[in-house]
Amino acid sequence: MDQRTPDMSEQAPANPRRTSVFGIEFSTWDAGRIVDAIVTEPVPAGEGLRLLVTANLDHIVQLSRNPAFKAAYDKAWLTTVDGAPVLLYAWLRGLAVPGRITGADLFPEIIGRLKPGIHRPLLLCSSETTAAVLDEKLRALGFSEHIIVTAPPAFEKNEAFGRELVSRLRENRVTHIFFGIGAPKSEIWMDRHRAELPDCYGFGFGAGLDFYAGVKSRAPAFLRKAGLEFLWRVATEPRRLAKRYFVTSWAFLWAVYKDLKSDRR
Repeated sequence: MDQRTPDMSEQAPANPRRTSVFGIEFSTWDAGRIVDAIVTEPVPAGEGLRLLVTANLDHIVQLSRNPAFKAAYDKAWLTTVDGAPVLLYAWLRGLAVPGRITGADLFPEIIGRLKPGIHRPLLLCSSETTAAVLDEKLRALGFSEHIIVTAPPAFEKNEAFGRELVSRLRENRVTHIFFGIGAPKSEIWMDRHRAELPDCYGFGFGAGLDFYAGVKSRAPAFLRKAGLEFLWRVATEPRRLAKRYFVTSWAFLWAVYKDLKSDRR
């Protein structure tokens, strides 16, 4: 499936006629404004979870099939455009989104600006290796009240693990939750437990945590700029990602058709 996109330096449409596509209200904030809000604006007492979601092609496909995932999206605090095909479609429909804002790009920016003694992050990692590296990196940044957890297999179905994680989040008054597990598990778990969580920001950044730790290699900049990062991901993790990008991703065209059809109605 062709996942090319206009050069990311291009300007988004100036006067959009629409504010949403696929039934999703996309943020028009640029990455700098988003990061500023996340690190300088504490979540007001009693508001609970502020979930940020980053919509890529796979998310759009899954949203039409997974009601729990859609429920998490519907209650999200902010939604950014992650995938190149999503960006291209959004711009063609006239949305004033600034460009791709991915979890892999946001994670290092947020971590780099969080302040020890003020912010208390929790990171749920996909492996012990990633957890160990991130723990070392956060300690080097001066953190001592952070929490690093390695997710067990099928963590979203593990009730004992879920209770323990919620307890640690509340007892430590965590301000920022970073899940490095992938969609839709991360978003669904946070949404289902939002009533039990402290007032905090939540992010499902998937492989972004592994990239930051250096456990996985991210695509070169020229591939990312061209909207071809998926080729790198498939080449590095073919067994896990080949089906997603070359088989199930075609359902994105059906999502586009339904979105266009709903407008005509």
